[in-house]
Amino acid sequence: MSSISLLLLFITLSQIAAIEPVDQGANCSPKTCGNLTISDPFGFIQEQATDTKCGRLGFEVHCNNSIPYLGYYRRKYRFRILNIFYDNSSLLVADIHKLGDFSASDSKGCHVLTANTSSKVGLPFSISPVNLNLIFYNCTKIPEAGRGLVETKCSSSLFRVGVGGHYNDSSNYTQDSVEGCSTTLVPVLGTFGKANASNYEQLISDGFLLTWQLPSDGKHNIKPILIGSLSATAGMFFAYLVWIIYRRKQKFNLLILQKHAQSKSNTEEILRRYQSLNPKRYNYSDLKKITGSFKEKIGEGGYGTVFKGSLPDGRMVAVKLLKGSKGNGEEFLNEVTSIGRTSHVNVVSLLGFCLQGSKRALIYEYMANGSLEKYIYSESLKSALGWESLRRIAIGIARGLEYLHQGCSTRIIHFDIKPHNILLDEDFHPKIADFGLAKLCHLKDSSLSMADARGTIGFIAPEVFYRGFGVVSTKSDVYSYGMMILQMVRGRTNTKENTENSSEAYFTNWIYDCLVKDSQSHEVTCDLEETAKQMALVGLWCIQMAPGNRPSMSTVTEMLEKNINELKMPPKPFLSCSSPQAHFSS
Repeated sequence: MSSISLLLLFITLSQIAAIEPVDQGANCSPKTCGNLTISDPFGFIQEQATDTKCGRLGFEVHCNNSIPYLGYYRRKYRFRILNIFYDNSSLLVADIHKLGDFSASDSKGCHVLTANTSSKVGLPFSISPVNLNLIFYNCTKIPEAGRGLVETKCSSSLFRVGVGGHYNDSSNYTQDSVEGCSTTLVPVLGTFGKANASNYEQLISDGFLLTWQLPSDGKHNIKPILIGSLSATAGMFFAYLVWIIYRRKQKFNLLILQKHAQSKSNTEEILRRYQSLNPKRYNYSDLKKITGSFKEKIGEGGYGTVFKGSLPDGRMVAVKLLKGSKGNGEEFLNEVTSIGRTSHVNVVSLLGFCLQGSKRALIYEYMANGSLEKYIYSESLKSALGWESLRRIAIGIARGLEYLHQGCSTRIIHFDIKPHNILLDEDFHPKIADFGLAKLCHLKDSSLSMADARGTIGFIAPEVFYRGFGVVSTKSDVYSYGMMILQMVRGRTNTKENTENSSEAYFTNWIYDCLVKDSQSHEVTCDLEETAKQMALVGLWCIQMAPGNRPSMSTVTEMLEKNINELKMPPKPFLSCSSPQAHFSS
């Protein structure tokens, strides 16, 4: 059979496969169960009823005492529905039977180890990877200290609970196993990617995120046709492809060699082209001289080690040796060249680079006062910066990010904004540093792929974890900036009197409630400086779950320079994806 005949056959089969299925359920008008609206693709089943003609198969919602339950299993076991996000094809549910296991527990034992929650989830639903794993351990001996496990309300000290990493569907959690203990996994959403095991009952009650995909059941009747036709042509295609591979094998190998030689040639051509321009290229031997054979290490991170050095003209520099660099030299040079063209008072200047074989390094201007991190968390250095100084630092960082997002010929998304990557010069002027995670895209591009998105836990935007919250863009940096601003406020605020938990999630909830009380009453109930309140308000706007509800960095700068009375109270930043109260353009 000729290639043209095979092509025509597959076009015909593709047209058959493209036949649209007929919807299974009727598209009925929305119903209400409690405060929740039930609409397509879900079908509403009233109390005492057993079935509905509305919605799609597998999307039945039972309403019992004005409480909605996901009852697609047609069994007694159900999830309680807390919220449905139709735009994101996701819903927040609670594994109420796990809570029931605890309430039924007594001195004779606990009954929570029935099954992993994932065993109760089936198509068309799946557990979102944004969830965390709440892990219950039933041990034959008391677990060793240092694992971070806490005791439950059960009488036995052999029953513990801990928080693992983010959920994945591979069922491979060997890093969370404890010798002599069996485990039960319950997904929980937590808050801002974190959870405290001591609050295990509240975490289960707050629920976890499920996502769904609409089934394509209308094509079952053409499966035999497709299977038979494709099987008949598979043998012919196999022989045809073997013949093509044999004929083109030598051409393919030659093409690989040509591409390798061309890549090496392109790298050398770029080096020659930019030889007279900044940033300057240094050899590895030059770096040894600059740093005194890498004598004084001033920092280390997951992407490299930083050494203090001095250029021949006397300028102090920070030399970062990169490790685990990927991609060819041409990609590295293109990024170095673009970053080297940046020039802003709030962005650390890239003075040079090294590309010699597998060795790669970046040379930055030296910042005398180090990172902002130590002035936030160090008890001995907190007093070095007052609230007004912190506000000026916040404004400087915002201006630097605004420049990276809009002021360059290429838009630079940093992806790792945090106190550690904000450096302070001798006058405590802030500068954004460490572009090891940065990605470049043209100004016409509004977003990057999920594969490009990285960062530090606690500062990563929710859309980086789960695409349902939105696309990864410059607004992802805005979220990280907001978390950093809240860290600056938290570092100077004694919240022990106001909350039993000192994590970011509980601090965020506390300061939000505190500011709401201030705005609703004439009395000052929030014991914070005015500047701290203003910074907290801006931070809360920046960490809205939906990227579209976050302000741009230019708007952030304006908000920090305004009077606090001119700022509006943001929605509470927890799953406010569809909040109509605020929207900022990019």
